[in-house]
Amino acid sequence: MSYEKTYYADVARGLSKAKNAEEFLDKELKIIKERMLTLNSAREQMIKGYEIVLKALKHAYPDLDLNDENLDGTPDRMARALLETCSGLGVQNDREIFCKSFPLGEYNEMIMLKDIEYTSVCAHHFFPFTGVAHIGYLPREIESEKAGHQVVGLSKLARIVDVYASRPQLQERLCVDIMESIKREIKPSGVMVVIEGKHGCLACRGAKKENATMITSAVDGHFKGSQKLRSEFLNLLQMRS
Repeated sequence: MSYEKTYYADVARGLSKAKNAEEFLDKELKIIKERMLTLNSAREQMIKGYEIVLKALKHAYPDLDLNDENLDGTPDRMARALLETCSGLGVQNDREIFCKSFPLGEYNEMIMLKDIEYTSVCAHHFFPFTGVAHIGYLPREIESEKAGHQVVGLSKLARIVDVYASRPQLQERLCVDIMESIKREIKPSGVMVVIEGKHGCLACRGAKKENATMITSAVDGHFKGSQKLRSEFLNLLQMRS
């Protein structure tokens, strides 16, 4: 069963760099086996918990038919779905994501990737929230290597959003975690992250405001001290195709 897709992407990347592919795979297959057994054990425990939840729901609402064919296997599906949506917890090292940078010469202006779609889970109610993330950063200059300014592939920015979104949390923390990861791993001259999110816990319960959008931001480096840079980021954000 495919629980942690990011892990297998890491295996493929490692295999491409291994000097001895067979030895590398022997080691990784052992790790995969242990990990899959752990995840399967967690799934079995979660199934029991979800069965209790459904029985309690019937206790609250006796008209619920637990023999409904649509509920057959539901606890297992709920368990597998939660393992998948929280799979970012299985990524332990951001450095593997930002494993390579590229020389950019003299370009030292803002680089921005916007409208990065994500899905996450609210830590308060375990309801999903979805939206888009926007990332802007100023490439750092590598003077000792005379390589000019350094950038990372655009897919790395999208992937770091997926990694941190795929875990139970708050949108505010998601925003800061993405910013801190970029700051830590690629050491840009500045970074700014803005996240928009629509929350199931706000739309489906409580206030029931389905069109409300939460916006959070996190800034560091030159972005923090420059209103001009922040305005440029926000102006670029308004440019829609």
